[in-house]
Amino acid sequence: MIIKRLEPYLLVSAGGFAGACSRYVVSGLIPDMPGILIVNLLGCFLLGFLMYESIYIGAFSQHTRMVYGVGFIGAFTTFSTFSYQTYIASPLAAFINVMLNVGLGILCVFAGRSVAIRLSGLR
Repeated sequence: MIIKRLEPYLLVSAGGFAGACSRYVVSGLIPDMPGILIVNLLGCFLLGFLMYESIYIGAFSQHTRMVYGVGFIGAFTTFSTFSYQTYIASPLAAFINVMLNVGLGILCVFAGRSVAIRLSGLR
C-alpha cells in the first residue's frame, strides 16, 4: 500500500534524476546562455510532443508522461538559471535572451505538437 502511494513520487524522482544529469552534461558541453537556451528549447519540444501525443496517439501511459513530462523535462529545463542569466546580462543580451527563450520555446512546443500529429496519421 505504501509503495502504491509513493509510486508517483518515485517515478517523478527517477525522471528528475535523469533530467538533471542530462542538463548537467549539456551545460558542460555548451556553457552559459547558449546551453540554457538549448535545454529550454529541447524541453519545450519534448513537452509539446508528449502532451499532444497523449491527445492524438495515446501510446504513452500516464506513468510514462509523469516520468518524462514532470520528472525529466521538469529537471532538464530551467527557468531560474534563464532568469539569473538574463538579469546579469547587458540590456541587449537580456532582451535577446528573453525573445529567444520565449519565442522559440513556443515554436518548439508547436513543432512537438506537429510531430505528434504527423505520427498519428491525422495529416
